[in-house]
Amino acid sequence: MAIATERQADVSVTIGGREITFETGKLAKQADGAVVVRSGDTMVLATAQGRMEPREGADFFPLTVDVEERMYAAGKIPGGFFKREGRPTERAILTARMIDRPIRPLWPKGYKNETQVICTVLSADLITAHDILCINGASAALMISPMPFIGPVGAVRVGIVDGELVVNPTLPEVAENTELDLIVVGTLDGLTMVEAGANEVPEDKLLEALDLAHEEIKKLCEAQLDLQRQAGKAKWLDNAVTEEIERENGDAIRDRIKSEGLRAADAAVEDALPALSMESTEEDVLLQTQRKMSLATVLERIRLETVLQPVREQFESELRALTDAEQDSKELKSAKRQLLFDRIIDTVQLPFPVGPSVGEGEAATAKDSLTKNYVKRAAEAIYKDLVRRKIAVEKNRPDGRSPEEIRPITCEVGVSPRTHGSGLFTRGQTQIMSLLTLGTAKEGQRIDDLSLETDRRFMHHYNFPPYSVGETGFMRGPKRRDIGHGALAQRALEAMIPPVADFPYTIRIVSETLESNGSSSMGSVCGSTLALMDAGVPIKRPVSGIAMGLVKEGDDYVILTDIQGAEDHLGDMDFKVAGTRDGITALQMDIKITGVTREIMQNALEQAKQARSTILDKMLEAIPEVRSELNVNAPRISTVKIDQEKIGMVIGKGGETIRSLESDYDVQIDIEEDGTILIYATDGTKAAEAIAAIESLTKEPEVGDEFHNAKVVKTTQFGAFVELKKGTDGLLHVSNVGPGRVGHIEDVINRGDIVDVTVQEVDKARGRIGLKLIQKHENGSTVSPEELIERAKNAPPRERTEERPRGAGGDRRGGRGGRSGGRDRERS
Repeated sequence: MAIATERQADVSVTIGGREITFETGKLAKQADGAVVVRSGDTMVLATAQGRMEPREGADFFPLTVDVEERMYAAGKIPGGFFKREGRPTERAILTARMIDRPIRPLWPKGYKNETQVICTVLSADLITAHDILCINGASAALMISPMPFIGPVGAVRVGIVDGELVVNPTLPEVAENTELDLIVVGTLDGLTMVEAGANEVPEDKLLEALDLAHEEIKKLCEAQLDLQRQAGKAKWLDNAVTEEIERENGDAIRDRIKSEGLRAADAAVEDALPALSMESTEEDVLLQTQRKMSLATVLERIRLETVLQPVREQFESELRALTDAEQDSKELKSAKRQLLFDRIIDTVQLPFPVGPSVGEGEAATAKDSLTKNYVKRAAEAIYKDLVRRKIAVEKNRPDGRSPEEIRPITCEVGVSPRTHGSGLFTRGQTQIMSLLTLGTAKEGQRIDDLSLETDRRFMHHYNFPPYSVGETGFMRGPKRRDIGHGALAQRALEAMIPPVADFPYTIRIVSETLESNGSSSMGSVCGSTLALMDAGVPIKRPVSGIAMGLVKEGDDYVILTDIQGAEDHLGDMDFKVAGTRDGITALQMDIKITGVTREIMQNALEQAKQARSTILDKMLEAIPEVRSELNVNAPRISTVKIDQEKIGMVIGKGGETIRSLESDYDVQIDIEEDGTILIYATDGTKAAEAIAAIESLTKEPEVGDEFHNAKVVKTTQFGAFVELKKGTDGLLHVSNVGPGRVGHIEDVINRGDIVDVTVQEVDKARGRIGLKLIQKHENGSTVSPEELIERAKNAPPRERTEERPRGAGGDRRGGRGGRSGGRDRERS
């Protein structure tokens, strides 16, 4: 239900010394909730829209979140042929995931209404990050909407600048200080999501940053509550209305179920709904919506309660025994579960009619579909409760491991013969193969989004094919989850990648998930570390990762190392930590409950540190240190430095020279602005030849230098111009051909002849190079200067013409030798 309103309101809050403003009532007024969030000149429009009816047949909460990065926000025109935004950028997808994860748990149990959140970046000053504004804006839009969001949440970024923790540092500060980039989302009561990339930050420093973040998050939550008080719409699901419905209609619904069955209770709900007429007002429509949703909530609760008790009484012991099946294979576990659940559905005795009667006065013998569905849900709820109590209270994990125990680990390297590096990491039923490729500097990724990053030389990609979990499915490119997992592993490894000055390669790693049962993202970190070491990439230190879990029942809780299957699905916290022995490099945490204290988080981080160290030991058994040499199939990089003024000479007109060098020597050449030339080749000899050619091309001729197999490019009466290298000619004067007189140069040397010469004179002021002949190449042999003089003596006489060289007998280098290229000589 979208009704345009004119309720304008705005609130401001100062976070980290900068003001954040929330404004509503001006833009997108037909949306259920619309808020403009602004800080500095960065502005985001966040909208929330929902349907009033639940999606038919949905067994999950249909929430979608989209972040739209508009290039106009930063005064840019999108690249590409179409010149408009296409699919979301990777950063937009990651931001959407950071919005989805903290808000998804904050809805009433069983809420199945379609909900969509869209954040559009309207302005980006490239100083204030828009991702933090998007998260806060999404929460604020949901808070003022009529949807029953149990918020608010607030989000801040924490960095380390000059050794101090800073809340919401600017984008330039984040780019310059790479020690910590931490995004924290939470409610007034506690944290709900953490996402971090770091450079071996110690656990204590991270906890200090989380404490600092939560204090600022509380301010953001209060600001959103203030905005809701000013402009919020009445919620479709109101707790007070639900309690009233329970008091007024609860007993009637129970009696209807007892006498007629679960399906008949729908009639009791319809009887309790107020009727609408043509005279009804907007308030009447809202009241009906609230009562309808409250009745649905009460009905759902009573139906499940009615079925839950008899299922627990009759089958709790068998469901408890089923919890031991978590140690079995996937196929056996699934078969046991299916057998027991089918038997429960078929044989459970319920204290009400289970379906339509088969005849007058006869009870139903078969349960209807609705009753079967509730019996199954009751069995699943009991099973979940038993597993959680078994873990948290009895300290007994489903697969029999102790809380700190890691599943068996095996590691291999060099598993793919043609890739530049590869690693296979197996932990229990999770198996990752990471494959690495080294490329040239120009093969890096060009970034075109609303950030300061323009190119990327280290990329980590993650794939999750359906066969990894024994399923079938479409292969249509990476999903959002795949992009998120790849980015997490990339953050974990990025701080350990050597700088371009030490290792001038582009690095791409692809982690293929071959099996998955618990934290394939952390498996990707381990597999990619093995691949980096196998490839000979000089990483600073190896990195390992582990997934931790938390199950909390009342005051009892247990922290689990290396979670899998049911522990991940039924747990209260998913806690992924990656790092070296010296500190954390990446952290991802999702908390589903309140009450996770600092002590619990501290214990979890310490337990994770011990697990990372154990995994590292296993990895180093496979490859103790980085290989000293690159893989035989990897490109070798050689470096040569030239004068910046000579860059044009190497490139040539229209790139002709550099393309010729690449083709002649089978190499790739990259030229940096400072004159550094990178030569990539798989054959070291060809690389050396290419370097020699570049040095010869850019070296200034000096007296005494010899040039062999040089070509005569022009002749005149007084001498011949010889091409010493591309762009530079020298003059071989007739007097320097040999020990005697030559009347005309063409008596002994013609255009196109090949000669060996030595530099006799260099006049830099006039740009002249004087040459002396060593020998001439002719018909596969050489002719000495003395023989040429004898030929000149026998040459027929020529008519003398007046032709003098430019300058006093030097060469005609002219514009050659610099960036300009080209020859200023006559064509014949």
